[in-house]
Amino acid sequence: MSVHADLHRHLGGSIVPRIFWHYLHRSANRLASEYPVFEEFEQYLTRPRATLTEFLELHTMVERTQTLETLPYFISKLVRGAFVFEGILYLELRHTPYYRTDNHLSERERIRQMREVVRVIGKASYQPEYPIRVRQILCMHSRLPEHINRAIVDLAAQEAGTVCGVDLAGPDTLYQERLKEHIQMFLYAKSLGLKTTCHLFETANGAYPELLPYVDRIGHGIHIPLQRPELLPAIADRGQCLEVCPTSYLGCTMYAYPLNTKTCSRWT
Repeated sequence: MSVHADLHRHLGGSIVPRIFWHYLHRSANRLASEYPVFEEFEQYLTRPRATLTEFLELHTMVERTQTLETLPYFISKLVRGAFVFEGILYLELRHTPYYRTDNHLSERERIRQMREVVRVIGKASYQPEYPIRVRQILCMHSRLPEHINRAIVDLAAQEAGTVCGVDLAGPDTLYQERLKEHIQMFLYAKSLGLKTTCHLFETANGAYPELLPYVDRIGHGIHIPLQRPELLPAIADRGQCLEVCPTSYLGCTMYAYPLNTKTCSRWT
């Protein structure tokens, strides 16, 4: 079979609708009563969204079900599907570990529990019958305060065996007021020897060229050639690749232009 590498897969956005629907019904989740028929649930999940923030609410819905107890189930299904149906042998799985911690705990306890989240995902990713090499990218989040994002960066550096880099994700409309903070966080990550990426130019409003010099890879970046083509020479000089996600572009009405995609080299 043809083999592939996936550099941009979100744990909150990569669960097949039917698997998620069956999980909701088996666990008697409240969403099961809202969507008793799978076809209605699938239609809700896959209909186009008008904004990135609305699109990300789908991730949030899944994140709420991904706990220390349920993560092994979701990871096992993800790894099996990636190997059997997609021919993926190298996978970089990104997530915000804080959002998988127990929200009944105090903030301090949740920060400590993030390490366990990373280790549970790493252990569940190892399945000899599906020989995929899985590495995690830990996502800082535009909705999280600076001290939690810093804790995420520290955790990434401490778990270098399973973590290959850090990302900044979340609604990009929230970046603007914290640009200096995000730059300092990327500089801090680099000082710890971490690779960096950031969701940038994913939307027309997510244009923050100030962040470009501080990342090794660019998450999405599709609006760079559309809005700011003068930035392309510097991006090429820095050797930055763009992590493209065609399915998410098709699922959002905010992406209004045809796209060309290229393969990127992975981090090791």
